Amino acid sequence: MHTPTDWIELGRRGAFTTTQVAALLDVEPSRVASWLSGNPPLIETDLPSVAGRLALSFDGLIEARAINYLLAEGVSRRRLAKAMKAMRQRWGDPHPLARERRLTTDGGSVLELQGEKIIDLLTDAYLHPETLRPALAGRVFFRSGRAAWLEPYPEEMPLVRIDPARAFGRPVVVEHTTAVPTETLATSARVDGLEEAADWFGVSGAAVSQAVAFEERIAA
Repeated sequence: MHTPTDWIELGRRGAFTTTQVAALLDVEPSRVASWLSGNPPLIETDLPSVAGRLALSFDGLIEARAINYLLAEGVSRRRLAKAMKAMRQRWGDPHPLARERRLTTDGGSVLELQGEKIIDLLTDAYLHPETLRPALAGRVFFRSGRAAWLEPYPEEMPLVRIDPARAFGRPVVVEHTTAVPTETLATSARVDGLEEAADWFGVSGAAVSQAVAFEERIAA
């Protein structure tokens, strides 16, 4: 029988439930869960389930973000699943879309921009499509080619970050050397006011405002 300590341990490893990932991507949890099933699945699970609930690693979260973008831009699930399987086999990597690649699509294929070159990641062939879709939203920072942290809304909320090395991967506001969970700041601002929350946690009013805006967005 699984106990709450199992979830605590997964949290320490930077795990995310399908519900948490869904809130960040603004999709239904069942949609995220469906990406973890199928043969082949769109996302390979590398964490155990707890009480029947699925969990994603930080790499899984970054990959879910890319998959949601590609599906929304018109890439079929069948073609995307084939591309995912081909990339895993080609690079020996269970999460190829969580690495430092400039992804885009023409609405049908999974493409990577390499300088002036455009590569179809299913066939590994060079292409020259006439129309590329808008770039993937948000900003991912990489270290040695691996995803280090995600800024989900870098233009509107540049201080909000999801970093598996901070607060067990929960969304935080990072200002200088201080990192505070967005939920904590938003709750404090609601109870005590923005200025009091900023003073108590040693961050700026802008940091608190961004935490509040982020929590309101994912709760909408």
